Amino acid sequence: MKNMKTLLASVVLTSAMTFQAQAATLKLAHALPTEHPVHKSLAWFADEVKKETKIRVKVYPNGTLGDETNLLQMVQNGTIAFTKVSAAPLSTFAADYNVLSLPYLFKDKASYDKVLEGPIGDKILASSEKSGFIGLAFLDAGARSFYTDKPIKEPSDLKGMKIRVQNSPISIDTMKALGATAVPLPYGELYSALQQGVVDGAENNIPSYYSSRHYEVKKFFSYDMHTMVPDVLVVSTATWNPLTDEQKATIRKIAKETVEQQKTNWKAYVDKSLIDLKKQNVTFTDSDIPAFQEAVKPVYEKFKKENPDLADLLEEIQQAQ
Repeated sequence: MKNMKTLLASVVLTSAMTFQAQAATLKLAHALPTEHPVHKSLAWFADEVKKETKIRVKVYPNGTLGDETNLLQMVQNGTIAFTKVSAAPLSTFAADYNVLSLPYLFKDKASYDKVLEGPIGDKILASSEKSGFIGLAFLDAGARSFYTDKPIKEPSDLKGMKIRVQNSPISIDTMKALGATAVPLPYGELYSALQQGVVDGAENNIPSYYSSRHYEVKKFFSYDMHTMVPDVLVVSTATWNPLTDEQKATIRKIAKETVEQQKTNWKAYVDKSLIDLKKQNVTFTDSDIPAFQEAVKPVYEKFKKENPDLADLLEEIQQAQ
């Protein structure tokens, strides 16, 4: 019996040491350039995890390990530990994320923070566990607006235009409601698609528009701010489940601190971007937001009809603001 206990203890110790060795080189990959504020926030996260848990996290930016879709698949199968993915495509794996792509879901930034940093946000982050990953934190990704070859003041200005969107049913429905044709494309292919006329424009936030140099081919940025879809820092359950409770608690704490770090990085980068974009002769237009809000009402009607199981979550988000 004593020998058996010794053997079991040895196996447990060896397993723990093996995991620690693997954890010493955990990979965090994303598709954004190194100058992007999200990269800076994720690099900060990696440094803090190493500092507080002794687990080394190596960051791979610029899509060096694949695009957003590939990276999420790698997280699911445990090839990499962490990635950053927009909440929009996560709806394929956890239905709760679907709600976050609805246009004009949040009244303002304060409402956005209140919902996503509270119990509702925590519930959504946990909803993907059966798909092989969980969310650790929502990272500020600003508001998404249009950039094209002309000002977009009214929804009618989009009529007949091909607009690149994320691969999300709600994003596609939103473009349809506004009179545009939605063209889902990987983000890494967008510059050439804009340049070659595969699409007439795209919709995104200022940092992405600037850091990916899309302003070189599309000079009009119109502030309709139709969605505020957050980025999500996710971790593979293959990495997460073997961690100790103490390690999990520490990493969760660091992830929450990364949310605040991201707010600072985001604002600083937006301010810098706007200065440089004006020097690049980009024209900024304030869109008629009430007209856009009216135009997208059918998106909500369709969403409620097709997603009755999410009606309570939608109402909960609306009432929390």
